[in-house]
Amino acid sequence: MTITIFAKTPKGIEEVETKANGLSRLERSVLIYIDGKRTKEDLKVLPRVSDELNTILGALETGGYIMPKPVAPSDTRPAPAPRSDIMPAKSGIFRELPAKFEPEKFDMAKHFMINTLNFFKGQYGATSLVRSIDLCQTHEDLRTHFDIWHEVITSTKQGQKQERELREKLLAVL
Repeated sequence: MTITIFAKTPKGIEEVETKANGLSRLERSVLIYIDGKRTKEDLKVLPRVSDELNTILGALETGGYIMPKPVAPSDTRPAPAPRSDIMPAKSGIFRELPAKFEPEKFDMAKHFMINTLNFFKGQYGATSLVRSIDLCQTHEDLRTHFDIWHEVITSTKQGQKQERELREKLLAVL
């Protein structure tokens, strides 16, 4: 069973920023609320939207502002355990982890990896890697994805130019 969520397209992001295409107030409200994580059910909580939600979503999709993204429901699959069978090839490059888990540094590392992948490869350029990183729950688990993250980033010309800076920023929190 899959659940459909919606994500803004580049045109949708531009519309939120510029209001250039004259969407109705309800259409605009729904577009703003769409973040690539909320389901159709989540969108029904918006005031005055529930009766017209299907029509609004259809109009936004037809207009090129959003696109559906089917995903497996997260509550039906268990959270992945940290993988001990995969060790990064360059394990000596990581900082020593403190005795107590630092959620802010973990979140920074996770978001940095996801955001750089989306920036350098596009929203759909490294989808499975982004998904894998998003499911990580520990620094150790994130570290197993470092080498492939690095390889994907440096597969782009811009990523090659910024490789050293990106690598240093990530290793400071990873």
